[in-house]
Amino acid sequence: MKKRIVFQTVRKKRIVSGFFSKSLGTVLLLLLLVPYLITFLFGNLKERDTSMTDMLMVEDALGGGNIFIVNTTVVGNESIPLEMYVADQLARSIDNSFEPETLKAQAVLIRSDLLSSLYLADGSRREGRQIAASDNDYGSIPVQENILAAVSQTAGVCLVYDGIPVDGAYFAVSNGATRNGNELFFAEYPYLKSVVCSRDFLAPEYASTAVYDEREFDRLWEDVPGIRMTEEEILENDKVTVEEELEGYRLYRDSVGYVLYIEKEGKYASGEQFREIFRLLSSSFHFNKEEGQIFISVKGSGHGLGMSQFGANEMAKEGADYIKILNYFFDDAIITKFE
Repeated sequence: MKKRIVFQTVRKKRIVSGFFSKSLGTVLLLLLLVPYLITFLFGNLKERDTSMTDMLMVEDALGGGNIFIVNTTVVGNESIPLEMYVADQLARSIDNSFEPETLKAQAVLIRSDLLSSLYLADGSRREGRQIAASDNDYGSIPVQENILAAVSQTAGVCLVYDGIPVDGAYFAVSNGATRNGNELFFAEYPYLKSVVCSRDFLAPEYASTAVYDEREFDRLWEDVPGIRMTEEEILENDKVTVEEELEGYRLYRDSVGYVLYIEKEGKYASGEQFREIFRLLSSSFHFNKEEGQIFISVKGSGHGLGMSQFGANEMAKEGADYIKILNYFFDDAIITKFE
């Protein structure tokens, strides 16, 4: 199974592991738990039994288990319990005002992505229960109580395809639909189907525009990395459409309108490479030239693969739980407990 090579946000590498160290990020997260646990212990004596149960669930979920993230940073190595690391990533990757079920769905995707690193490229399980990471931002922001609750209430739950945890893809807002994983050339995502996100247009970042004068546009195009690709290879996928909205530039789009590739004078670049250099919110864009300026109209925010966070939150507002949300965005994947 090929791993995501473009959209992975936390790069993982195999390193020599250490045991739990007193890093700033870990200490801050543990300190954050103290008032949460104290509240459960002493905040409401009339409901002592229920509070004790909840407190123990949070404590076990975040600090328990035998899977650790071995994080290598500029200040050294630290060994972090899996669920504690999931909570920290969740806090950094989503609006914490979102619905509880949305937070749970995202927690499952983060956990699944991390657990997928325990498998080799051929799908076999590698030895050990440690996951390598290089994340200098760990512990950089506070982790709110609702984030901790979402992680503890889904502890150990992951999304699996063909017996292996999936690369948990998510993004902020779609252009109206998510992308089909089978239409990508650089990786295989058979569990990513295209689904409609009919309310994503309500998101503040749904529509945006970037404006460049022609000289600056051409200069930035030179900075876009080229890739080896031919039109014949691209058009092997019968879902791809070809357009020329700007003189000299050809756009190759997938079935929901995201730019897979852009070409000029034999130079090919991916839509994701183009949007990074031109600082666009997504690769679902269109060109319009007026009086020496080039307007780039963009829809959505993010790569468009997997779960739309805004779309998931709209589902949660209408009563969908995290299981229904994940089943909507991921095809033929199974929600299970990791062993």
